[in-house]
Amino acid sequence: MKTIKTVKGPISPDQLGFCDLHEHLWKSGGMEVFKDADFGIENIEKSRAELERYRQAGGRGIVDMQPIGVGRGINQLKEIADGVDVHLIAVTGFHREAMYDKAHFVYKYSLDQIVELVVAEVEKGIEVNDYCGPFVEHSGILPGVVKAGTGYYKISPLEEKLLKVAGKVSAKTGIPVMTHTQIGTMGLEQVEILKAQGVPAEKICIGHLDRNADLTYHRMVLREGVYVQYDCVARVKYHPVSDTMELIRELSKEGYADRIMIGGDWGRASYLKSYGGSPGLEFIPRQLPGLMREYGISEEVIQRIFIDNPKEFLAF
Repeated sequence: MKTIKTVKGPISPDQLGFCDLHEHLWKSGGMEVFKDADFGIENIEKSRAELERYRQAGGRGIVDMQPIGVGRGINQLKEIADGVDVHLIAVTGFHREAMYDKAHFVYKYSLDQIVELVVAEVEKGIEVNDYCGPFVEHSGILPGVVKAGTGYYKISPLEEKLLKVAGKVSAKTGIPVMTHTQIGTMGLEQVEILKAQGVPAEKICIGHLDRNADLTYHRMVLREGVYVQYDCVARVKYHPVSDTMELIRELSKEGYADRIMIGGDWGRASYLKSYGGSPGLEFIPRQLPGLMREYGISEEVIQRIFIDNPKEFLAF
């Protein structure tokens, strides 16, 4: 039977409920944090309080998209989730090249070696020290997603290798793939590489596509049968909320509601209310369904996007 892997253990897909597909509840270290301390999300009590705010607003499932080597902390995520009635899902895999310094092991080891490492996480649990210690210690906490990322209008040789890693791991284990696109570019190329590794379209989700709110391009990606993720809602440095609403409304009319999912990607402390910022994880469950209704989006589509699509995509 297919299950969804959470930091507290596997659940049945029907247990997931309202799900935000892209967040960050723990981030300690890594290139982003070294360059800008606001990317650091390093207080267990505050992150747990933020997760509880999300629950009180109606959220039930959430994916923490922090991958290997950029500040991931699986024991911390488990501690954050303990005591909060939310299904928190962790990830394996890698980010885009800019997130890794040249000394990182992703440059040194072969594709097959890294595939073996990631498959071990899927089967034995996420590594406790994020491969920063002298020994590998699997936590027993299984990832629910494998991540890969690419740069702005290009895919470097390293990024292509890590995309192939994600694809091969998914094809071998069934774990779904979620990607990072830089400003919504290279989505079609990501799909091509992942499919070539044997990943079925229904286990691919192309992330951040709304940062490039081009309806024509979104149609091109959706015609591949994959999911798209809109995860920049209310971050006006990219686009207004109205852009996301109009994308959902139009694409739903065209029959693509079963391939759209939503995340916030509130990856800075200054975005989280429990850290003194705004609008917080609660924004999506508290505000978006109502906004979607104002745009004439049906209850059926709202349920499909927030509940049905995530539970189908995440189950393996």
